[in-house]
Amino acid sequence: MENPENIEDVRRSKEYGKYMERIGWGVDEGIFVRRLGPVAIAKIQRIDLPMNWEKILQRNRVVMCKLEPLTKPTGWKQDNWPLLGTKTLRVDLKLSEEKLLKSFKKDCRYSLRKFQETRNKIQTNEFDKFYGIWRKSARRKNLWIPGEKEYRALIECFGKKCFCVVVGEEAGAVILTHKKTAYYYYAGSSTKSDLPYLAVWEAMKEAKRRGCTTWDFEGIYDARWPNKGWKGFSHFKKSFGGREVEFPGCFTRWSLINVIYALKS
Repeated sequence: MENPENIEDVRRSKEYGKYMERIGWGVDEGIFVRRLGPVAIAKIQRIDLPMNWEKILQRNRVVMCKLEPLTKPTGWKQDNWPLLGTKTLRVDLKLSEEKLLKSFKKDCRYSLRKFQETRNKIQTNEFDKFYGIWRKSARRKNLWIPGEKEYRALIECFGKKCFCVVVGEEAGAVILTHKKTAYYYYAGSSTKSDLPYLAVWEAMKEAKRRGCTTWDFEGIYDARWPNKGWKGFSHFKKSFGGREVEFPGCFTRWSLINVIYALKS
Protein backbone atom coordinates (compact mmCIF):
# COMPACT_ATOMS: atom_id res chain seq x y z
CA MET A 1 0.00 0.00 0.00
CA GLU A 2 1.12 3.52 -0.76
CA ASN A 3 0.71 5.60 2.41
CA PRO A 4 3.18 8.50 2.32
CA GLU A 5 1.07 10.59 4.72
CA ASN A 6 1.48 7.86 7.39
CA ILE A 7 -2.22 8.19 8.19
CA GLU A 8 -3.58 6.31 11.19
CA ASP A 9 -7.02 4.95 10.27
CA VAL A 10 -10.10 6.02 12.22
CA ARG A 11 -10.64 2.38 13.27
CA ARG A 12 -7.48 2.67 15.37
CA SER A 13 -8.93 5.56 17.39
CA LYS A 14 -10.11 5.28 21.00
CA GLU A 15 -13.47 6.72 19.91
CA TYR A 16 -14.02 3.89 17.46
CA GLY A 17 -13.02 1.39 20.14
CA LYS A 18 -15.69 2.84 22.46
CA TYR A 19 -18.21 2.56 19.66
CA MET A 20 -17.37 -1.10 19.06
CA GLU A 21 -17.84 -1.81 22.76
CA ARG A 22 -21.23 -0.06 22.68
CA ILE A 23 -22.44 -2.38 19.91
CA GLY A 24 -21.29 -5.58 21.58
CA TRP A 25 -17.63 -6.10 20.67
CA GLY A 26 -14.75 -6.35 23.10
CA VAL A 27 -11.54 -4.43 22.43
CA ASP A 28 -8.27 -6.10 23.38
CA GLU A 29 -5.15 -4.12 22.46
CA GLY A 30 -6.75 -2.81 19.28
CA ILE A 31 -8.28 -6.14 18.25
CA PHE A 32 -12.09 -6.31 18.08
CA VAL A 33 -13.45 -9.51 19.66
CA ARG A 34 -17.01 -10.84 19.58
CA ARG A 35 -17.93 -13.54 22.09
CA LEU A 36 -19.78 -16.63 20.82
CA GLY A 37 -20.31 -18.64 23.98
CA PRO A 38 -17.04 -20.30 25.04
CA VAL A 39 -15.14 -19.00 21.98
CA ALA A 40 -14.99 -15.84 19.88
CA ILE A 41 -14.41 -14.32 16.46
CA ALA A 42 -12.19 -11.29 15.89
CA LYS A 43 -11.21 -8.65 13.37
CA ILE A 44 -8.03 -6.61 13.10
CA GLN A 45 -8.36 -3.59 10.85
CA ARG A 46 -5.98 -1.11 9.20
CA ILE A 47 -3.07 -2.01 11.42
CA ASP A 48 0.68 -1.79 10.83
CA LEU A 49 2.54 -5.09 10.73
CA PRO A 50 4.23 -6.91 12.33
CA MET A 51 1.96 -7.23 15.33
CA ASN A 52 2.02 -9.68 18.23
CA TRP A 53 -1.57 -10.95 18.01
CA GLU A 54 -1.04 -14.62 18.88
CA LYS A 55 -1.44 -14.20 22.65
CA ILE A 56 -4.46 -11.92 22.24
CA LEU A 57 -6.27 -14.40 19.97
CA GLN A 58 -5.34 -17.30 22.23
CA ARG A 59 -6.52 -15.76 25.51
CA ASN A 60 -9.83 -14.80 23.88
CA ARG A 61 -10.21 -18.30 22.35
CA VAL A 62 -10.70 -16.82 18.89
CA VAL A 63 -11.72 -19.50 16.36
CA MET A 64 -11.74 -17.18 13.34
CA CYS A 65 -10.01 -13.87 12.79
CA LYS A 66 -10.21 -11.51 9.82
CA LEU A 67 -7.21 -9.26 9.21
CA GLU A 68 -7.29 -6.14 7.01
CA PRO A 69 -3.78 -4.69 7.41
CA LEU A 70 -1.80 -1.91 5.73
CA THR A 71 0.76 -4.38 4.36
CA LYS A 72 0.45 -7.99 3.19
CA PRO A 73 0.93 -10.52 6.03
CA THR A 74 2.56 -13.95 6.01
CA GLY A 75 0.84 -17.07 7.29
CA TRP A 76 -2.67 -15.84 6.53
CA LYS A 77 -5.03 -17.00 3.80
CA GLN A 78 -6.40 -14.26 1.56
CA ASP A 79 -10.18 -14.32 1.20
CA ASN A 80 -12.79 -12.70 -1.02
CA TRP A 81 -14.94 -11.25 1.76
CA PRO A 82 -13.44 -7.87 2.77
CA LEU A 83 -15.22 -5.96 5.52
CA LEU A 84 -13.67 -2.63 4.51
CA GLY A 85 -13.04 -1.05 1.13
CA THR A 86 -9.86 -2.45 -0.41
CA LYS A 87 -9.16 0.82 -2.23
CA THR A 88 -9.91 4.39 -1.23
CA LEU A 89 -9.56 7.93 -2.51
CA ARG A 90 -7.83 10.72 -0.57
CA VAL A 91 -8.11 14.43 -1.26
CA ASP A 92 -5.57 17.00 -0.08
CA LEU A 93 -7.41 19.49 2.13
CA LYS A 94 -4.28 21.58 2.60
CA LEU A 95 -5.10 23.21 -0.75
CA SER A 96 -6.95 26.52 -0.65
CA GLU A 97 -10.69 26.32 -1.36
CA GLU A 98 -10.06 27.89 -4.76
CA LYS A 99 -7.38 25.37 -5.73
CA LEU A 100 -9.39 22.51 -4.31
CA LEU A 101 -12.41 23.49 -6.37
CA LYS A 102 -10.28 23.72 -9.50
CA SER A 103 -8.98 20.18 -8.87
CA PHE A 104 -12.51 18.76 -9.13
CA LYS A 105 -13.68 17.32 -12.44
CA LYS A 106 -15.89 19.28 -14.80
CA ASP A 107 -19.16 17.52 -13.91
CA CYS A 108 -18.57 18.15 -10.22
CA ARG A 109 -17.83 21.86 -10.69
CA TYR A 110 -20.91 22.18 -12.91
CA SER A 111 -23.16 20.62 -10.25
CA LEU A 112 -21.77 22.92 -7.56
CA ARG A 113 -22.41 26.02 -9.68
CA LYS A 114 -25.93 24.79 -10.39
CA PHE A 115 -26.77 24.70 -6.69
CA GLN A 116 -25.52 28.16 -5.70
CA GLU A 117 -29.03 29.16 -4.65
CA THR A 118 -29.44 26.00 -2.57
CA ARG A 119 -26.77 26.98 -0.05
CA ASN A 120 -29.35 28.51 2.29
CA LYS A 121 -30.67 24.97 2.85
CA ILE A 122 -27.35 23.75 4.29
CA GLN A 123 -27.33 22.80 7.98
CA THR A 124 -24.62 21.34 10.19
CA ASN A 125 -24.99 18.68 12.88
CA GLU A 126 -28.68 17.95 12.28
CA PHE A 127 -28.06 14.28 13.02
CA ASP A 128 -31.74 13.37 13.32
CA LYS A 129 -32.49 14.94 9.97
CA PHE A 130 -29.57 13.12 8.36
CA TYR A 131 -30.76 9.74 9.64
CA GLY A 132 -34.17 10.38 8.10
CA ILE A 133 -32.54 11.22 4.76
CA TRP A 134 -30.29 8.19 5.01
CA ARG A 135 -33.18 5.87 5.78
CA LYS A 136 -35.13 7.14 2.75
CA SER A 137 -32.00 6.74 0.62
CA ALA A 138 -31.58 3.13 1.77
CA ARG A 139 -35.19 2.29 0.98
CA ARG A 140 -34.93 3.87 -2.45
CA LYS A 141 -31.77 1.90 -3.27
CA ASN A 142 -32.78 -1.26 -1.37
CA LEU A 143 -29.72 -1.07 0.90
CA TRP A 144 -29.16 -2.06 4.53
CA ILE A 145 -28.15 0.59 7.07
CA PRO A 146 -27.47 0.29 10.82
CA GLY A 147 -30.38 0.77 13.18
CA GLU A 148 -30.88 4.12 14.88
CA LYS A 149 -29.49 2.86 18.20
CA GLU A 150 -26.21 1.81 16.57
CA TYR A 151 -26.07 5.08 14.61
CA ARG A 152 -26.55 7.03 17.85
CA ALA A 153 -23.77 5.07 19.52
CA LEU A 154 -21.31 6.14 16.80
CA ILE A 155 -22.29 9.82 17.04
CA GLU A 156 -22.11 9.84 20.82
CA CYS A 157 -18.75 8.03 21.00
CA PHE A 158 -17.08 10.42 18.55
CA GLY A 159 -18.65 13.55 20.02
CA LYS A 160 -16.89 16.65 18.69
CA LYS A 161 -14.82 14.46 16.36
CA CYS A 162 -17.95 13.84 14.31
CA PHE A 163 -20.13 16.22 12.30
CA CYS A 164 -22.77 16.06 9.62
CA VAL A 165 -23.94 18.29 6.79
CA VAL A 166 -27.44 18.15 5.33
CA VAL A 167 -28.94 19.95 2.34
CA GLY A 168 -32.62 20.53 3.10
CA GLU A 169 -34.41 17.21 3.43
CA GLU A 170 -32.66 15.64 0.44
CA ALA A 171 -28.95 14.91 0.91
CA GLY A 172 -26.34 14.70 3.61
CA ALA A 173 -23.21 13.10 5.00
CA VAL A 174 -21.72 12.13 8.37
CA ILE A 175 -18.00 12.72 8.76
CA LEU A 176 -15.68 11.20 11.38
CA THR A 177 -12.36 12.88 12.11
CA HIS A 178 -9.17 11.37 13.48
CA LYS A 179 -5.69 12.91 13.56
CA LYS A 180 -6.43 15.57 10.90
CA THR A 181 -8.13 13.15 8.51
CA ALA A 182 -11.85 13.48 7.70
CA TYR A 183 -13.63 10.23 6.82
CA TYR A 184 -16.71 10.29 4.57
CA TYR A 185 -18.39 7.68 6.74
CA TYR A 186 -22.13 7.75 5.99
CA ALA A 187 -23.98 9.48 3.14
CA GLY A 188 -27.41 9.44 1.57
CA SER A 189 -29.82 11.20 -0.74
CA SER A 190 -33.59 10.85 -0.48
CA THR A 191 -34.09 11.81 -4.13
CA LYS A 192 -32.17 11.20 -7.33
CA SER A 193 -30.35 14.52 -7.77
CA ASP A 194 -26.89 16.09 -7.80
CA LEU A 195 -27.28 17.56 -4.30
CA PRO A 196 -24.77 15.05 -2.81
CA TYR A 197 -22.04 17.03 -4.65
CA LEU A 198 -22.98 20.07 -2.60
CA ALA A 199 -23.15 18.05 0.63
CA VAL A 200 -19.62 16.72 0.08
CA TRP A 201 -18.19 20.13 -0.84
CA GLU A 202 -19.71 21.78 2.24
CA ALA A 203 -18.44 18.90 4.40
CA MET A 204 -14.95 19.29 2.96
CA LYS A 205 -14.96 23.01 3.82
CA GLU A 206 -16.16 22.22 7.35
CA ALA A 207 -13.40 19.62 7.71
CA LYS A 208 -10.83 22.24 6.65
CA ARG A 209 -12.21 24.65 9.25
CA ARG A 210 -11.74 21.92 11.86
CA GLY A 211 -8.06 21.58 10.95
CA CYS A 212 -8.23 18.42 8.82
CA THR A 213 -5.59 18.13 6.11
CA THR A 214 -6.80 14.95 4.37
CA TRP A 215 -10.20 13.76 3.18
CA ASP A 216 -10.73 9.99 2.91
CA PHE A 217 -13.69 8.79 0.82
CA GLU A 218 -13.82 5.43 2.68
CA GLY A 219 -13.81 3.09 -0.29
CA ILE A 220 -14.09 3.00 -4.08
CA TYR A 221 -14.48 0.25 -6.68
CA ASP A 222 -11.55 -2.16 -6.83
CA ALA A 223 -11.15 -4.42 -9.88
CA ARG A 224 -9.23 -6.95 -7.75
CA TRP A 225 -12.47 -7.70 -5.87
CA PRO A 226 -15.10 -6.46 -8.34
CA ASN A 227 -18.46 -5.33 -7.04
CA LYS A 228 -20.57 -3.69 -9.75
CA GLY A 229 -22.68 -1.96 -7.14
CA TRP A 230 -19.66 0.16 -6.19
CA LYS A 231 -19.12 1.63 -9.67
CA GLY A 232 -21.78 4.33 -9.47
CA PHE A 233 -20.74 5.96 -6.20
CA SER A 234 -17.06 5.48 -7.10
CA HIS A 235 -17.61 7.60 -10.23
CA PHE A 236 -19.20 10.23 -7.98
CA LYS A 237 -16.29 10.20 -5.54
CA LYS A 238 -13.66 10.35 -8.29
CA SER A 239 -15.21 13.57 -9.60
CA PHE A 240 -13.63 15.27 -6.56
CA GLY A 241 -10.12 14.37 -7.74
CA GLY A 242 -7.71 13.00 -5.16
CA ARG A 243 -5.23 10.14 -5.06
CA GLU A 244 -6.10 6.44 -5.07
CA VAL A 245 -4.72 4.30 -2.24
CA GLU A 246 -4.79 0.49 -2.32
CA PHE A 247 -4.84 -1.93 0.59
CA PRO A 248 -3.72 -5.59 0.35
CA GLY A 249 -7.23 -6.87 1.05
CA CYS A 250 -8.65 -9.22 3.66
CA PHE A 251 -7.06 -12.31 5.20
CA THR A 252 -8.50 -15.03 7.42
CA ARG A 253 -7.03 -17.38 9.99
CA TRP A 254 -8.80 -20.25 11.76
CA SER A 255 -7.56 -21.67 15.07
CA LEU A 256 -7.97 -25.45 15.16
CA ILE A 257 -7.14 -25.54 18.87
CA ASN A 258 -10.00 -23.22 19.75
CA VAL A 259 -12.38 -25.05 17.40
CA ILE A 260 -11.60 -28.29 19.25
CA TYR A 261 -12.15 -26.49 22.57
CA ALA A 262 -15.57 -25.33 21.36
CA LEU A 263 -16.57 -28.86 20.32
CA LYS A 264 -15.57 -30.24 23.72
CA SER A 265 -17.40 -27.55 25.67
